[in-house]
Amino acid sequence: MAQIWEYIKIALMNIKSNKGRSVLTMLGIIIGIASVIMIISIGDGMRGSINEELENMGGGLIALYTNSDAEANDVVFTEDDFDLIEEKVEHVKGVTPQYGMWGTAIGRKGEFEALLYGGTEALQYAIGNEPIVKGRYFTQTEYDGSSIVCVINENSARMLFGTTDVVGMSVEVYLWGVTQEFTIVGIRQDTKAGLISALNGGGYLQMEMPLSTMSSVFGLWVEDFSQMYVVAESSEYSAQVAADSITLLENKFNVRGENKIMMESFADYQAQYDSILGIITLFISFVAGISLLVGGIGVMNIMLVSVTERTREIGIRKSLGARTRSILLQFLAEASIITLIGGLIGIVIGGLGAVALCGSFGFAAKVKASTVFFATVFSSAVGIFFGIYPARKAAKLSPIEALRHE
Repeated sequence: MAQIWEYIKIALMNIKSNKGRSVLTMLGIIIGIASVIMIISIGDGMRGSINEELENMGGGLIALYTNSDAEANDVVFTEDDFDLIEEKVEHVKGVTPQYGMWGTAIGRKGEFEALLYGGTEALQYAIGNEPIVKGRYFTQTEYDGSSIVCVINENSARMLFGTTDVVGMSVEVYLWGVTQEFTIVGIRQDTKAGLISALNGGGYLQMEMPLSTMSSVFGLWVEDFSQMYVVAESSEYSAQVAADSITLLENKFNVRGENKIMMESFADYQAQYDSILGIITLFISFVAGISLLVGGIGVMNIMLVSVTERTREIGIRKSLGARTRSILLQFLAEASIITLIGGLIGIVIGGLGAVALCGSFGFAAKVKASTVFFATVFSSAVGIFFGIYPARKAAKLSPIEALRHE
């Protein structure tokens, strides 16, 4: 151990005596490690941010629909099927159809085009997971009683009334020749896309109401459905909930194995996006890693120069009894320390750069401990690998030839 520490001290002295050359040698390693750390951390942060957004948009959302291509498919869904899934399938948050129609909303600040969504109480999860920031969502009791209530988002409230403090107020809705006043019971937080659209002067009103109310007020009598949305507690349970729901319905309609009920899961799309981002991050990291190869070659070149400059020193040491192994370890230690120091500087620069860049784009960088560990080990490995040849060349020098060297 004492001998190894001696090699390290000698290596540090040699690095210190050639500061300029050592810094230039480290530069390639610093750039390579910093690039890899930044790319992986930014990529992981971006993946996390996108996955979070996708989870908010439709995490755990599953669409079940009848297969129109199936021969003689007479399967139709009813509200009894909604109740059956909620009762029999575990990890289900709710089941709802979703109908969207364009109408007109009339408030204190004028008339506006409005997209009217109708469904059960679970509709609040089927069209996004933005929270209710004021008031509440309509309840199953209000759905069963066809109550004339609605939920709007913040931007819609501002467009209609100039404020978001509108819970309890009424808004007139015109659809298919019928005008009806609806009581606003809740305000949903705007989506980021909605905020951007509103800032650009665009956008439209969005209203959510019981489908039963749309049927009774506007004459939209719907009893059979070709599609429903099942909302799992989280995307973690999506596959299980989808499989259990399809099995339950196929058994009920006695169509098991006939491919008459189909499924699409938002979690599948989420996994595809995550996989694509992972491949892109890996490819760019590979390209950035090429700079580590260049940096390693730079280390080898400098160490070869160092061997040439210190040939007489090597000859003197060997004539005094220094072993070949000692000379080899000394030069390996020097190469490893140069790359290790460069790697540590690169890790700091890469981590800070990733945090700064991600912060400017509005999401958090993910600098993982595993990434830092890999970068540290890799930078040391580069030094050892590219230091072996110069070290072996120095160790194999004949003492007589080394002493004769000018």
